[in-house]
Formats: sequence, structure tokens, C-alpha cells
Amino acid sequence: MTGNVFGAPLGIGPVATVYPATYAGVPVAMKVFPARLDRATLSAVERDRDRLRAVASALPVDGVDQLPGGRHALRMERCTQSLAALLGRLGRLPTGDAVVLGHTVATCLASAHAAGVVHGGVHPANVLFRTNDEPVLADFGVALRQAFPRDPTRSLEYLAPETLRTDTFDERTDLYGLGLVLYLALTGDHPQPGRLGEPMGERLLRLLRTPVPPIDRPDVPVILSAMVSRLLAPDPAHRPPDAAWVADRLAEMFPRPAEPDRPPPSNEREDAAPPTPAKARRSIGGLVVGAVAVVLGVVVAFLIGDRRPEVVTTTPAATPGPEQVVDLELELAEPADRGNQVMLAWTSSSDIVDYAVIVAPENEPNRTVLAGRAHAITIPVDPVRRYCFEVQATDSRVIHTSPPKSIRGAVCRP
Repeated sequence: MTGNVFGAPLGIGPVATVYPATYAGVPVAMKVFPARLDRATLSAVERDRDRLRAVASALPVDGVDQLPGGRHALRMERCTQSLAALLGRLGRLPTGDAVVLGHTVATCLASAHAAGVVHGGVHPANVLFRTNDEPVLADFGVALRQAFPRDPTRSLEYLAPETLRTDTFDERTDLYGLGLVLYLALTGDHPQPGRLGEPMGERLLRLLRTPVPPIDRPDVPVILSAMVSRLLAPDPAHRPPDAAWVADRLAEMFPRPAEPDRPPPSNEREDAAPPTPAKARRSIGGLVVGAVAVVLGVVVAFLIGDRRPEVVTTTPAATPGPEQVVDLELELAEPADRGNQVMLAWTSSSDIVDYAVIVAPENEPNRTVLAGRAHAITIPVDPVRRYCFEVQATDSRVIHTSPPKSIRGAVCRP
């Protein structure tokens, strides 16, 4: 690489950092990873680059460069801003602009999926705007996400439930990301924001199964709100069939251009067809240039007085609903202490709940480990520290908690 000059970071992600630089005298963006890429990852990146060359509105990777010290970086066109930054200033987009933007992202995903490429991380920070205000989708590819695993607690709200549960990346997780982009663009808010004082375990379980609230905005058509809700369905099987279907539905919602008051010609229908995607997309450029209290379930804390781990639980009442699990029998077996790890297993009277394990170590903060729908898990532990454990289960409307179990003489208060 020649003529490389790094400036202050343009953005810091969960793994990589994006810097402004120059390449052959041209401004570029360099996405720098914390280590060199192995041969398999490099091959996957190059394969995705080739497949995405013909995908419209996908920001191409112009090169994969190795920097002094061995780290690799992706070299790309430098864009002016992200959708996340735009929403940070404007709050939300006009409905028409959000529809056009969503159509661009959906069309891009449809073409990428047809070419065999899954994005794996669709969110507002990856929707960028070129200097001519054209929106593009950046940061394609699952290989890099698997090569550098993210800390899920840093971006919980942007992960599909199945990604949280089993680290799945596929076309349906991209649809979930598209739904997030549309929801944020239309409301300025995340559909499931963190709640004040909400324990991490409860937050994880809520995100796994809780349906998002509908968009409550007078100028958002019900059909658009319903489609966004469907994109954000916790169960991937309930989402739209593919991104092309979403793009077609959004094209039908394009805003109509204003016309002078005049009677239509006799051969022109009153309900003339909406503008084409190319014409409607121009409205995005105009915009860019111009531009918590209820805690459910379990509270986990420490009893500092005798420096022993404590698990305190409170369970609120819930009104039964369809398929709601009210009287769940949840029992954690005695932990099997193996020195530097503990094997936990539990039984449950339901097969439609998700589980999380609360690990309460002596003199350390508690942590939450997602178990999905498994009934056993192995937890790494300090071989000399005392621990308490409990299992939480949720069907999205109520959280159930097992009686706590301990190892090495820890005292847990139910």
C-alpha cells in the first residue's frame, strides 16, 4: 500500500476500527482489524468480493491490505456519514425517505443473497451515504464475524434472536437487520431498548422471544408498520420469505411526486403508478443534504456483609395469554464441580422456553450465560472461589427462576 496516512478514527466497532487514509492520492476508509487474517478468512473475503461486484448499492471492498506489524485492513471508498449518525442528528426520517432507503437496502440484500453472500450484521452503522448522498450497504460477510467474535453484550439490540441463541448468520438474520434499520429510521428509537436497572440476564431473555411493539406514528401506514413487525419476528419462520419480497412491497409504497392541480387526461388513471425506484431514491439525497421502568423477573445481587454470593429473586404476577407458560416446573440439579469448570443440568416442564444461567461468584460481579433451549451447560470457574447458580426460563411474557444451587460451601439465599 502506498501513500497511506491515518487520521483520527472515523468509527470504532466491536472488533475493527475505521480510519481515514489516502491511497494513490485518493481519500479512502481503512477498516483495520486487531490481527492478521488467516488464509481461510482471506479466501472467504476474496470470494465475497467477487460475488458482490455486480450487486448494486453494496459498498465494494477495493483491496485487502496488510499493514506494518501484520494486521490486515479492508480498503474502501470513504463515505460521508452513516445512517446511525444521520438519525443521531435528525431523530428519525420522513416516512417516504425511510421507505426509499429501506427499498435500497432490501434490493441490495436480495441481490447479495442471490449471489450467495450473507451480510451478517445489518444495522444503521453499516448503512452509509456516498458523497453524492447515494445510500449503500457496507461490511458484508460472515467470515470476518466468525474470525473475530464479538462480545454480544455490546450490541444486543442489533442481533437477531437466533444469532444470540446459536450464533446463526443467514438470510433470515439479514431480514431481521433490515427490520431494525426500518424501525429506527421511522421512529428514531430501538424497538426493544434497555430498561433502567434491568439485569443482563433478563434483558437477554426478553430480546430472545419478546415481539417488538408496533410503530406508533400517525403518518406510517399500517401496512408498513405490519411489515416491519414481521421482519422483526422473534421466530425466523414468521419473517417474510426473502429480501426481494420486501423490496417489492416497499416499491409499492414509494411516495408520489407532487403535481400541479389539473384534471387527468382521459387516458390517464387517477391512481397512476408510483414513481420508479430510481426517481424515488433522489429524495434521500435531499434529506441528507438538509440534514425502561418496569423490571420483570430476577434481580441478582451480592450480600457484601459476609462476602458470600447471594441470589435474590422476585417474580411479578403475569396475566396468562395464548401459549403462556404459567406454572413452569424448573429444577436445577446439584452442580458437578470439576475444579476449573462446573457442569450444570436442569429439568423443565416446558419445551417452548429459553434459558439463561446466572453465575454468582464470591467477591466478583455476577454474569449471565445464555443456554438457548439446552438443558445443560458447562461453566468455566475459578478453582478456589465459591459460587451460586440459578437458571432462568422465559416464554417472553414471564420469567421463571429455579431455586439456587451452590458449590464449595457458598450460601445462597432464595
